[in-house]
Parts: sequence; C-alpha cells; structure tokens
Amino acid sequence: MHKRVMLWPMFAAAPVCVLLWAAFSFGAAAEDAASKAREIEDSLVAPCCWSQPVSQHDSEISYQIRDEVSKMVAAGKSRQEILDFYMARYGERILVTPPAKGFNVLAYILPWAALLLGGSILVMLLKELRSPAAAPSPAPAPLPDSPYNSVIEREMRELDE
Repeated sequence: MHKRVMLWPMFAAAPVCVLLWAAFSFGAAAEDAASKAREIEDSLVAPCCWSQPVSQHDSEISYQIRDEVSKMVAAGKSRQEILDFYMARYGERILVTPPAKGFNVLAYILPWAALLLGGSILVMLLKELRSPAAAPSPAPAPLPDSPYNSVIEREMRELDE
C-alpha cells in the first residue's frame, strides 16, 4: 500500500513565509533608508543660522530639508547626488565638513601642525627644566685699585659723620 504524502501544509505555509520575508525585508529597507537620510542630514548645516546640522536644528528650513532628503533617498538618489544638489543651492558652506581641496585643506592640516609644534615646544621646555642646574659661577675678581676708591671711601666717611 502506497502512503500518500500530505503536501497541502507545505503549499499553505509557502505564502505565509513569503509574506513574512517581504515584511522583514521591507522593514530592513525602511531602516536603511532612514539611516541613510539621517547620515545625509548630519552632513548638512542648517542654512538659517549656519550653526547646527540639519538633523539637530529646530527650524522650518531644517524640517523642509529633512523632508526633501527623505524623498530623495526614497527616490533612489545617492548620497553624493543629494549633497551636490544642496551645494548647488547653498554653496560649500552647507556642508558640515568642507571637502579637502584648495584653501579648505588648511582646515585639515593646521590643527595637526599646531599639535606637533606645541608638542615639540613642550618637550623642549621639559628638557630645559629637567637639565641639571649649572654650577654657580665663581665670584668676580676684585677690581684693581682705582684712583677713585680713596675718594669714594673718604666721602662715605664724611656722610657717616
């Protein structure tokens, strides 16, 4: 006698598995899009006062930029395309960290140069402080008798009287 294999549970479970997989992958994609949008918002400065990143600033223009960035990310634009869009609108000043080219290179070089210079000056000062004290110099030799010594002594005696 041939046993019949019950296949209907497998066929019934397949759509459920597909739906679960789609839900989890959509959730992961939404998280990826949200984190990408947040990263881009962290890279842009709020153009109303130029003091905080768009992601942290509480102004109308910041809310508008956040909404635009979310829409651009959802439309599939890359990070660089979105940043280029805002640089075309506001200039390089919109970026939190300026690109390392031209005059902006100084923003990357000068802090390290100042750190090295300050460190070398500190090392030189510490070496100077740690070096043994120089031996005291001998007392100066007495000056030879001059014709004025006797005059000075006489005047000093007169003052004492």
